Amino acid sequence: MTEEPIEPLSERELELVKLLSEGLSNREIARRLSISPNTVKVHLRNIYGKLQVSSRTEATMLAVRMGWVAVSQSSGEVDRGPLPISRAGGEAQAVPGADGTPRAVAGRANWRPLALWQRIYLAISALLVALGLWLTRPNGAQQPEPLTDRPSQTVTGSQAQASRWKAVAQMPTPRDRLAVVAHNGRIYAIGGESASGIAGLVEIYLPEEDSWVRGADKPLPVANVGAAVLDGRIYVPGGSLSDGQTSNRLEVYDPSADVPGTWASASPMPLKLSAYAIAAWDGNLYVFGGWDGEGYVAESYRYNPSQDVWSAVPPMKTERAFAGAGTIGDRIYVVGGYDGQAELAACEAYAPATDSWDTCPPMTVPRGGIGVAVIADALYAIGGGWKSYLVENEYFSPVTRTWNAFPSPLLQEWRNLGVAANGTYLYAIGGWDGGFLGVNQAYRAIYRLYMPSTLGQSGAGTAQ
Repeated sequence: MTEEPIEPLSERELELVKLLSEGLSNREIARRLSISPNTVKVHLRNIYGKLQVSSRTEATMLAVRMGWVAVSQSSGEVDRGPLPISRAGGEAQAVPGADGTPRAVAGRANWRPLALWQRIYLAISALLVALGLWLTRPNGAQQPEPLTDRPSQTVTGSQAQASRWKAVAQMPTPRDRLAVVAHNGRIYAIGGESASGIAGLVEIYLPEEDSWVRGADKPLPVANVGAAVLDGRIYVPGGSLSDGQTSNRLEVYDPSADVPGTWASASPMPLKLSAYAIAAWDGNLYVFGGWDGEGYVAESYRYNPSQDVWSAVPPMKTERAFAGAGTIGDRIYVVGGYDGQAELAACEAYAPATDSWDTCPPMTVPRGGIGVAVIADALYAIGGGWKSYLVENEYFSPVTRTWNAFPSPLLQEWRNLGVAANGTYLYAIGGWDGGFLGVNQAYRAIYRLYMPSTLGQSGAGTAQ
C-alpha cells in the first residue's frame, strides 16, 4: 500500500469500510445500509481510488492502520471501535496515549510505541479525515424539513466515470424546490428557495450559447412548484409561500415576446397545493398529490386551458408529495415521493383517456424530491434522497417494464432539483446538497446516428 497522503473518506464511505472489515459481501452491505448492490460497487470503486488500493484486503488493512477499525489480537476479530492500530515488522503496535505512554490492547503485552514520524502521519491523516467528514456529511446534524431547507456548507463531489454528463454554465442564483421546464430550445428555471428566501426568479438557460439570461419575475414568489408547457405558455400552479402558507394560484408565463416575457393569472386550483407532481397530456395540465397545507394528499386534478377550468380526476393510490411525473404515450407515470415518514419507490400510471390508474414496477430505491423527464419513451428519475444520498439515477422503459441504473454526476445528497428534456439532452439544475446549488448538469440521453446521403437515403437511430 502507498505511503502517500490519502484523500479523506465521506461518512458513508467510512461506514462502508467498517462493514467491509467484517467480511460482509456486497449484498450484505447493501442490506445493512438500505442501498442497492450497484450503489455498494460504486462506493467501493470510489473508496479504492481515494485510498489508492485495489482490493478489499488492502482497504481493510489501511482502515486498521488509520484507526477507523481496530483488531482484537486475542481473537483475531475486527472491532469497529476507535482504537488506532499500526502494523510494522509483522507485529501490531499500540498508539501512545495522551501522556505519551503506550495504550494496552487486550490479549497482548510488550507493545512498542509508534515512531515520531508515524505519530505525525496519523495526526495529520486524522485531521484530514475529520475535515472531510465535516465537509461531506450528507444531511448535516439535523433531519431535513419537508417543506423548506436551510443553508449550510455546500460541497458537491463529481463522479469522473459519469462520462455522459457534462457540467455547463451554472444557474446564476443557487436554489432548490424550483420548477424547471424546456420550451423552444431554452430551459426555464422558475421560483424556488434560495439563501435569500423564497423567490419569484425566472432565469433562462440558452444551451446554444451556454449562458443564462433573466426573465420577468413571477408575480407570486413560490417554492415546491413544478411547471408544464401548453400551447407555447408555461403554467406554474400553487406552491409554498414565504409565510409558510400554501397557494392555489395559477400563473402563466408567456415567453413569446422574447426575454423577459410576461405573466398572467388564470383560474386557481380547487385545492391549495405544493410539492405536487405535474405533467401535460393532449393539451391539458395534470397535477398529482402534494402538500395541501395540512398533510400529504393523493388528490389529482386536470386543467383545461381553453376553458380555463379545473376538474378532479381519480386520486392516486398513495398519498405523497415530492414525486415526479412524465408522459409516455397514453400514460402519465408518477414515481417516487415522500409521505412524511419515508421516501417511496412507488410507480403509478394514469391513463387520461380512460380516467383510470394502474401500478407499474417500483424504482430500485426509494426517492423523494426527485427530478423527472422523458426522452425517447424512457422516464428518467434523477436525484432524490431525504435520509441519504444516492450515487445512481435510473430510467424506466414501459416496453420492458424495467428500471435501469445510470450514474449521477454528484456524489453527495442531491434532492429537490429541477430536470427538463431538451433535444437529446437532459438538464438537471439546482437542488440541495447541504446548501443551495446552482449546478447545471447536461446528460446525453440518446445519440443520433445519421446514414450517409450517398446511400440514397437518410435515417437516424438512437441509443440509450
